[in-house]
Amino acid sequence: MARTDTQTDIELLRDLYDRYAVGDVAPLFEHLASDVEWISCGRSPALAAFSGIFHGPDGVQRYFQGLAQEWTITKHEMQDIARNGDQVVTRNLVEAVSKATGKPVAVTTEHRWLLQDGRIRRFEERCDDEAALEAACRPSEP
Repeated sequence: MARTDTQTDIELLRDLYDRYAVGDVAPLFEHLASDVEWISCGRSPALAAFSGIFHGPDGVQRYFQGLAQEWTITKHEMQDIARNGDQVVTRNLVEAVSKATGKPVAVTTEHRWLLQDGRIRRFEERCDDEAALEAACRPSEP
């Protein structure tokens, strides 16, 4: 029985998430399309270092640099993965610590992936609770 594109895409993403969970982001870059569109939808100024629309592998590199500049990711666990039309959608538990304040936060994110021929064409990230991220960025009152 032939493997479907859906199975292949889901297996690829499972592998990339497993690698990312242990701090290995390099394999992701091997699967980016040259014209990839990478969207992180944070609207808060507190999330500006990694929010916005990034284009191409260089843009994705800037996204990860901004994220690493502001946060230490302590846990990234994919909780669910499924096909939704032409996209693969994941729900993820993310635990992180703000480098500016030392405050921890736990949020759920949704990632929407569009893959074609084993290449990531588009990625969109949504966070269920940006207010929690903002709070973790605010210094504690003396």
